[in-house]
Amino acid sequence: MNKTLTLLVFFLLTLSSISQNSSSEGNIVRCLTDENIQLIKNTYPEFKKIKHLQSKIASQNALRVQGNLEVIRIPVVVHVIHSGEAIGVGPNISDAQVLSQIRVLNEDFRRIQGTRGFNTHPDGADTEIEFYLAKEDPQCNPTTGIDRRNMSSFANSWSGPGGNTDNILKPETIWDPDRYLNIWTVKFSDPNNLGFAQFPGGPEQTDGVVITYDAFGSIETPGVVLDAPYNLGRTTTHEVGHYFGLYHTFNGLSCNGDGDFADDTPPTNRENYGCPTVIPDSCPGDSEDDMIENYMDYSDDRCMNVFTNDQAAIMRSYLNDPAFRLSLKNSNISDTPPSEIDEDISLTILDLNEDECDGTITPEIRLANYGTQALNSATVLYRVNNGSLGEYNWSGTLTQGQSVNIDLPEQASPVGSNFFFIQLDNQSADSRTCNNDDTASFTGSPAYTDTNRIILNLLTDNFSEETTWEFKDETGTVLYSGGPYNGSSNDNTLFTESFDVQQGRCYTFIIYDTENDGICCNYGEGSYELTTDDGVVIYEGGEFGSQESTVISTTPREEIENPNAKIRIYPNPTTTELFIDLVEEDNLPSNYQIFDLAGRLVLEVKVSTDEDLFINTRFLTTGMYFLRLNGLGDTVIKFLKN
Repeated sequence: MNKTLTLLVFFLLTLSSISQNSSSEGNIVRCLTDENIQLIKNTYPEFKKIKHLQSKIASQNALRVQGNLEVIRIPVVVHVIHSGEAIGVGPNISDAQVLSQIRVLNEDFRRIQGTRGFNTHPDGADTEIEFYLAKEDPQCNPTTGIDRRNMSSFANSWSGPGGNTDNILKPETIWDPDRYLNIWTVKFSDPNNLGFAQFPGGPEQTDGVVITYDAFGSIETPGVVLDAPYNLGRTTTHEVGHYFGLYHTFNGLSCNGDGDFADDTPPTNRENYGCPTVIPDSCPGDSEDDMIENYMDYSDDRCMNVFTNDQAAIMRSYLNDPAFRLSLKNSNISDTPPSEIDEDISLTILDLNEDECDGTITPEIRLANYGTQALNSATVLYRVNNGSLGEYNWSGTLTQGQSVNIDLPEQASPVGSNFFFIQLDNQSADSRTCNNDDTASFTGSPAYTDTNRIILNLLTDNFSEETTWEFKDETGTVLYSGGPYNGSSNDNTLFTESFDVQQGRCYTFIIYDTENDGICCNYGEGSYELTTDDGVVIYEGGEFGSQESTVISTTPREEIENPNAKIRIYPNPTTTELFIDLVEEDNLPSNYQIFDLAGRLVLEVKVSTDEDLFINTRFLTTGMYFLRLNGLGDTVIKFLKN
């Protein structure tokens, strides 16, 4: 059976299974969160398993009965992703549309009387979780909580789980997920997709909720125009429920047990679509009809209005668990703008503009003035790792709220994990220091200066006729190419190719799949590997969409000398504790800061005595970090927490 026929049969079986519920869903994919959970499990073995929640649910419900639940307030940033349209046109949705969605979230999660979120169901809950648009960005600058981003230089539409949404969009735009609920409104590549969320415990760089722009918000706000039946904001309510740990009411598609872990939602073995006038009972033996009004079913927006007490308890359990979303619950992001001061200069790293061919970065930064006085000059200091400080002097005029983008000079990018930071010098710095510097991590690509050939080992999948590849030089000239292969006679077959290369050049290998599903792992175990002529692995893969590219440089990399070699930290890697050894340095640093790989500040400690040079690392999760010592040449040292 060929792939097209296989997919057709699968589609017909799926259509048959859901057509018994309602005809209103058409081709719409109501939610892709289940697919996202499976993708994360496959991609990230360290994905935290969902904990057994029964005792936590009981504890939360006991507090509810006693009237002792605190209201949990969640700061939200809505990333409005567009391609340059005017505000209010297409994906660049209006402020009113965004505000209407925040209102709906609060009506639904707080079960507010007089709104569509109110219900009289005996198990219906006020979750006592509410939402507000953040008024501070990660650099502590004023913000509306609406982050408009023109991403057309990357793409004009976005994937479901995985693909360019997780690999490009989120890493480029995400705000600290420990302090913000990130929501992205996008134009999906598949217009039938409505949204998906990431469960608690997944990777930080993709954490949040993604919603199609034309099902975000509510038509019950003047000027907001959306098509029924997904026009009242319940897609976002549904996905935020997932974000806080709720499964679909029909999870497991079985009448045995309780697949969604909430005892007060009736067993349900299928999705419910539309707004049926006769309430279905998909598990007839339990004497309870399906709860089609539950936000975690697939009913139309106008039919949804219930979170149950157990569902509320599950969500609050994750928000009270330090392994999951406690940091979000305890976020210090304000719901009011920072107070105005005369001088308030802000620095932000926008892009490092890495050049994999030359092994360089050309950082682009934003200098902004949030003070009431005009800004006429500023001096920016910058550094890669422990290299020498660079200095950039800016002059001009910025009034309050204005900003300018600046390209700093090109700098060498050392091979491996690196740290780039910027800060205002002491004369430019103002009394509001939290936005006077910024940090970013990046990985410098290696150069293969000892090889004259690149070797490709390609194992095809079950559909080799879909696979082609090209090997280009830096001018875009195709030097070598291969495929498509000859179908069944070349399926699951190993091919070896060799490409002659010269030193001081840059090459790109691109592999393509006409069916947009790579060569691994749905239709065979295809793979490919690129190596040097002496067997050094450059790249290996096979799981991609329509194409995947690898840059291969033979241009030597510049070495950056470490001027602070007399300062060391140990043990590195560390498990529970870390010591800062100043070796021959007599002076103490003024303070130290720890940043994660995303450049987020994790810890800051003032140093007064030698005892302050001991760091308890038990609270850090596994991964790479950067320790910055201020006052001793602003030293930056990498360390690994196991």
